Amino acid sequence: MVSSIDLSTRLTATKLALKAIREQEDNSAATSSSSSPRTALLASYGVDTSSSSTNTRLTQLLAQYGQASGDDTKTDDTDTQVSSGDITQADFMKNLKETLEELSKDADKAAQAKAMLEALKEGTLTVSDPAEGVQIKAWDVETDKKTTSKPATEIATTGWSDFLKDHLKRDGSAYAKSSGGAYVDRISGDSAFFGSVGSRYYYLTWPQAKNGTLTL
Repeated sequence: MVSSIDLSTRLTATKLALKAIREQEDNSAATSSSSSPRTALLASYGVDTSSSSTNTRLTQLLAQYGQASGDDTKTDDTDTQVSSGDITQADFMKNLKETLEELSKDADKAAQAKAMLEALKEGTLTVSDPAEGVQIKAWDVETDKKTTSKPATEIATTGWSDFLKDHLKRDGSAYAKSSGGAYVDRISGDSAFFGSVGSRYYYLTWPQAKNGTLTL
């Protein structure tokens, strides 16, 4: 996990870069998609850079940054381990929990973070990485210290833009949200969150709350 200020700075810089790219796309449709700096930047974030619907995909990604950003006002001077990016490993789960605990300090994200931490404890938090084509049920390394890794389930390998478009439920022109303020997975109906752990992005889902408790 990275510190809150590092995470916020990275996300802010990326958001501004994507906005600039979108403005450039609006002003120049002739930009080459095979060799431009735009292609390299988007590809580094797992975005499909095919010419069709580029602006739509950028808009979809930008819409997620409100949930992905951390608390701008808090700093953490403690050295922390960067996630390996391998969701089957215990070190990733450790970093995932630390990320959620840090997110729970942000008043705007606290409810969702606490719901995800509860789901992590109950074994109902699902982590998806479409860029690698894998998905796994997260586990709490503090209560299951003997488990160092678990096998992942294969899912379709795709860019983030197409994945989010397929999975995030819409309410008219806006993304639908649950009563707790989280996005809603269109396929499962679960609450959904798109954010980073370490240096990579992941899609998290967990059962929506019912009568104040998780629906298992």
